[in-house]
Amino acid sequence: MKKLITIAFALLLLPLSAQDEQKPSPAERLLNVIEFQKTIVEGGEAGFGMVEQSLANQNLTKAEMAEVKEAFMDYMGRLANDPELLSKTIELYNASFTEDEINELIAFYRTPLGKKTLTTLPDIMGETMKLSTALAQKHVGPFQETLGKVLERKAAREQDKEGE
Repeated sequence: MKKLITIAFALLLLPLSAQDEQKPSPAERLLNVIEFQKTIVEGGEAGFGMVEQSLANQNLTKAEMAEVKEAFMDYMGRLANDPELLSKTIELYNASFTEDEINELIAFYRTPLGKKTLTTLPDIMGETMKLSTALAQKHVGPFQETLGKVLERKAAREQDKEGE
């Protein structure tokens, strides 16, 4: 009789433990609060200007550019909904923040300022990416010069090895 009661009690608790397993982790809750997938798609849309800039010399028609944008946004949607991206992002949050810190982030993103940050940040990042792309040409010279010297030295070393 005791065994029967124990088994019945265990069976009653089983659904409760299954519910505990399905409870989202703090990192999962955070990604829900920040609307992770939506943010990725919106960030892609905000950053599409860089794609447009890179294709500027291709003389695409408006219809062709619209087709490219549609394909790009489809790509961003697939990326945003990739389960591996979600799980790896959760791992990154768990490795970078304590559970208490993640809970603080959740609380922040539920405030008016947190919500504004979520809606404004993708646009800011998109504009920053466009600006940095435009300014990169201004500052790339010294990098290209150093890279050229390093590659020349490497080629000379390899040529010396072949001559031995």
